[in-house]
Amino acid sequence: MTDSSTKDYLTQIARQEKQFDALYRRVGVRFGLPDCTMWVLYFLISAEGNITQQELIGKMMFPKQTINSAVMNLDKKGFVTLRIVPGTRNRKTITLTKSGRELAKNTVERMLKAELYAVNAMGAERISQYIELYHVFYNYLQEEFRKEGLSGGE
Repeated sequence: MTDSSTKDYLTQIARQEKQFDALYRRVGVRFGLPDCTMWVLYFLISAEGNITQQELIGKMMFPKQTINSAVMNLDKKGFVTLRIVPGTRNRKTITLTKSGRELAKNTVERMLKAELYAVNAMGAERISQYIELYHVFYNYLQEEFRKEGLSGGE
């Protein structure tokens, strides 16, 4: 590959990433939800069973304080309840309240439904290839960033 074609690929990948970000941001705006709050609801609805704030932090790739602020805001508005996990000092599970489930139904569940239709439209083989190739590229990129001293190898 030439440097020119490699730069073209990287530009296309960056553009695609930004398109995804913008698409989801527009959906959040349409819902009247800040970006992080929308994703908190998304992961709460997608979770199988209870989810803790620590688990959310691991899944969401937002700063811890941003996630905590979104969760506290949802709690203050009565959309979630926080319960300390027995036997821990401050680990809390997050549970949607009745009004939180209604909010999620009118917002992120619609988004999930659209995502499922898009995945089904692509077909199992193509979506599997997409996920696999994305993962492979991410691993190569992470390794090269590590070699360049640009990351801690997360």
